[in-house]
Amino acid sequence: MHNEFVTYKGWNDIPEGYYTKTTLKRDYRLKPIDEGQPESNIHVQTRQGWKYFNLYHIDNCKEIKQRKLNIRNFESTDSNIAKALYVINKSAKISRDTKSDNYSRGNHGVVSRSKSRQYYLYDLKDEVIKKLKSDNRIEIVGYHTQQDENHLLMYKLSNFTFHVPCDEDKAKKYPELGNIAKISAESKKVDMKYNEAIKLLEEYSGYGSNEEQLA
Repeated sequence: MHNEFVTYKGWNDIPEGYYTKTTLKRDYRLKPIDEGQPESNIHVQTRQGWKYFNLYHIDNCKEIKQRKLNIRNFESTDSNIAKALYVINKSAKISRDTKSDNYSRGNHGVVSRSKSRQYYLYDLKDEVIKKLKSDNRIEIVGYHTQQDENHLLMYKLSNFTFHVPCDEDKAKKYPELGNIAKISAESKKVDMKYNEAIKLLEEYSGYGSNEEQLA
C-alpha cells in the first residue's frame, strides 16, 4: 500500500487492490471504512469531461450488510407487464453502455458481467414479447431502421413501446417508421423495482433466471 496520496492518470496505472467506491460496492459488496479519507484518486476523461474519482484500498473496507428486500407481487395485467418490460429494458441498455465504456479501459471483469446481464435481460424481454404475441396482447406498430442497416420492430403495450431486432423481410410486412439513432436508456418514473419486474416477467413467460447473472 502507498503511504502518500497519489493521483493516477489512467485506469491501467492503478496498483492492485485500489478501487473506486462504485466498483467496491458493485463487484465486492464492500464499502470504505472512512469514505472521507480516500488513499489516492484518478484523473480521467469521461463523456462529461475530465473528472476525479477517489480510490480506496480493499484492505480498508468493510462488508456491506445486505438489506432484506421487500418484493411485492404484481398481477400480470398489460399495464404491469409493460412497466416491468420498461424496467428491464432500461437496465439492459445501462449494462450495454457499461460494457462499452469499460472495454477500452481494460476492465474485463466488468465487461463480462455487464455482457451476461445484458444478454439475459434481452432474452427475457424476447420471451415475454413472444408470449404476449401468442396471447394477442401486444401490438406491432411498425419498424425503424438504423445506420448500420438494423431493422427494429416497434411493439406497443399499454403506454409503453419497445424495439426488437428483426430481419428485413419480416420488417417489410409492417409500416416504415423512419430512421433512428442508438436508443438510449430512458428515465421514466415507474412504481416497480427491478427485482419485482424480473419476478413478474419470469412468472409470466416461464423463462428461468440465472441468479449469478442478476446478483
